[in-house]
Amino acid sequence: MSRSILSLLPLLSVALASLLLTEARAETRGVLRVGVAPVALEPERDTWLLGSRVDDAVRAYNAAAEAYDRAHGYAPGSEMSTEPIDRGDLGVSTSFFTLAPGLEAGTRHLFVRVEAALAFGESHRSYGLGFYPLNLAVPMRRGTLTPYVSAGGSLAWLDDTRIDGEIGALFGARVAGGMRIGRRFTIEVGYGAYAIGGLVDRDELDTMSGYDPRGDEPPPRPDAALAGGEQRGAVDVSLGLAI
Repeated sequence: MSRSILSLLPLLSVALASLLLTEARAETRGVLRVGVAPVALEPERDTWLLGSRVDDAVRAYNAAAEAYDRAHGYAPGSEMSTEPIDRGDLGVSTSFFTLAPGLEAGTRHLFVRVEAALAFGESHRSYGLGFYPLNLAVPMRRGTLTPYVSAGGSLAWLDDTRIDGEIGALFGARVAGGMRIGRRFTIEVGYGAYAIGGLVDRDELDTMSGYDPRGDEPPPRPDAALAGGEQRGAVDVSLGLAI
């Protein structure tokens, strides 16, 4: 698919949403999804905004660790020495409990969905907005079973609860398939085609740049100052309720 066609997709989505909302038989309902979703952001060399910064942080930390060991007489690999890191050590890995209240508007067969994207993990959380402009449903058995497919994405603020003062964001593109049972209950399985996100703490970066290897403490790990990356192919599961 060419870039020119891809650039038209947001306009087509908005046009479809506008068409659905003006349908004579359009209806609106409140929805709530509760589920679990894994997050495993791994930095790559070409990751937008983060790639080169991650590599710089790894090189700076390893150089500082080597200088610290040399200044204190610790042999490489000894119990007291500081282990080097690589790019993978600056990823973000967690499991989210997700909560997504929202609205669906459209017809029985085509609708749009807007939802709050709230997620809570052991050490991370995120707050944002999800928008699914493309939803196709096929009612069966007089509407008692309705399989559907959805496509859209979300943009959220990402927070590490162990760190104060960092700035973070998380963007994801997602498709999903589900089953509505009756008019109230849904089961949905999502596929995160692509996600990118990260966290940056500028104060911590400044602290790292002024590190003195002759002190008593080893260098601060850069994952407290910079972490993030990309993720592809994540699967999530949720249960839903329509109001």
